[in-house]
Amino acid sequence: MNDKLFQKLLNYYRIDENGFQAITSPIDENTFAKGHNFDNMPQAVEMVKDVMKANGKILVYGDYDADGVMGTSILVKMFKYLDYPVAYYVPNRYEDGYGLTNKKALEAIQNQVSLVITVDNGITAFEPIETLKKQGVKVLIIDHHQAQETLPIADYIIHPILSHFGDIPSSGAFTAFMFSIAFLNRFDKYLSTLAAISLISDIMPLKEYNRNLLRLVIANYKEREFFQIDALKEEEPFNEVTIGLKIAPKINAIGRLIDGDDINRLVEFFTNDDKSELLHYISWINGVNEDRKTASKNASETLENISLGEPAVIFITEAKEGLLGLIANQLVNKYQVPCMVFAKDKTGDLLKGSCRAPEGFNVVEAFQNLSQHLLAFGGHASAGGCTLEVGKFEQFKNEFLQLVKNTPLEKVVKEEIPIGITDVNEDSYRLIQAFSPFGEAWPSPLLSLKRIDTTSLFFSRDEKHILTQIGSNTRLTGFNFSRTDVQKSRFIDVTGHLRINTYRGFKNVEFIISQFSRSDKS
Repeated sequence: MNDKLFQKLLNYYRIDENGFQAITSPIDENTFAKGHNFDNMPQAVEMVKDVMKANGKILVYGDYDADGVMGTSILVKMFKYLDYPVAYYVPNRYEDGYGLTNKKALEAIQNQVSLVITVDNGITAFEPIETLKKQGVKVLIIDHHQAQETLPIADYIIHPILSHFGDIPSSGAFTAFMFSIAFLNRFDKYLSTLAAISLISDIMPLKEYNRNLLRLVIANYKEREFFQIDALKEEEPFNEVTIGLKIAPKINAIGRLIDGDDINRLVEFFTNDDKSELLHYISWINGVNEDRKTASKNASETLENISLGEPAVIFITEAKEGLLGLIANQLVNKYQVPCMVFAKDKTGDLLKGSCRAPEGFNVVEAFQNLSQHLLAFGGHASAGGCTLEVGKFEQFKNEFLQLVKNTPLEKVVKEEIPIGITDVNEDSYRLIQAFSPFGEAWPSPLLSLKRIDTTSLFFSRDEKHILTQIGSNTRLTGFNFSRTDVQKSRFIDVTGHLRINTYRGFKNVEFIISQFSRSDKS
């Protein structure tokens, strides 16, 4: 083992060798959440079982993103295990918007539903839940979003923070999975896999129980065990990278583009066992995902005309509402300032907006400060959405820009681990991977190579990419770094990550360059 690199990794993660043993010790189904229990969980489980004993109708009401779809699927599959049929509904972002609505609450009453379970929503659905309760409908909220000072009058609320499960936020599907453990009185491997996907898709901090569940699921994943997951990940290994790059985008693509109830076919996909039907569903999912890629590419091409003359980017686009978050994210990555993108809703009277921001700017706090202009808003520190009337856009825009101007962003300097060129090898890669899985609050370590002689670098034929062999099976690879730009300096420093690339049976360890800069000693 490379002892120097190991010590650098311990320092990077602010842990000692005992801490390393703690984060790498084997996790089993019984110990992954040891010491953590939800308030009111036994009572909530008992209430659901009482409704079942009375043969009451149950409606599971979810959300259109990957976390909401996973959470809905976990609960529906949970009931299927007991052969108890339940209704479910994943709202359409264009027709229903986010969360349980009064219209859907009234429909549930009309359909004589006895119990409504919200998952990944509900914690701010005051009016719909009051409507249900007045008609004697029981309500169980399974949610993880930020609550207001007062809570809805649901029968029970299962929430990681509010129910004192822990201090670290988790996803809606994770919370639904924990409910399934209490309800089924067992840990279900398939349901745990759906919950693990949500931890990455909803960018939950990979600490304690979140990290332990993800570690457990990745370690125990077997090929050809779960057709749905295998189909989504294709030939890639099941890990946090594949979830983030392959699986979650496909699930989210449906919610972003589909205008209608077809989004509910996703729940059928994750809860069905009929292979022929599943093949049909995966073909549909892949098709919509390709449409998402095309629409996103077309939208991003229009961003080239944006000039940064203000402290933030804020504008109205013709793009589909479901693509606003992707566009805003592309803008933040490019300009490193808060970015807001709006689109008109179907009526043409309202604007739906999505905001993304770099570290140092709190999106939800900004919405709170400008709430007098907004009809609705929500989100997290770095991402959120809002709705306002078209006529109020200019005033909102001016005040938003002023707010950003008054909130100077502190440039966050990312910590690096310096390594030598001889450290680019498979042993180093394996050592780094021992600290995985990586994600929010537990990032993949950023590595740096100092003083690279640019005259020694080889480039692709079109001279746009660095493709340099540095050993028999090691490479230095940099995409979209042209020879012209790189060789302006004799020596450069580069930052990036290690990865293993297998092609036609040959394995290479690559240092993938994410950024380069002129070496101080050039």
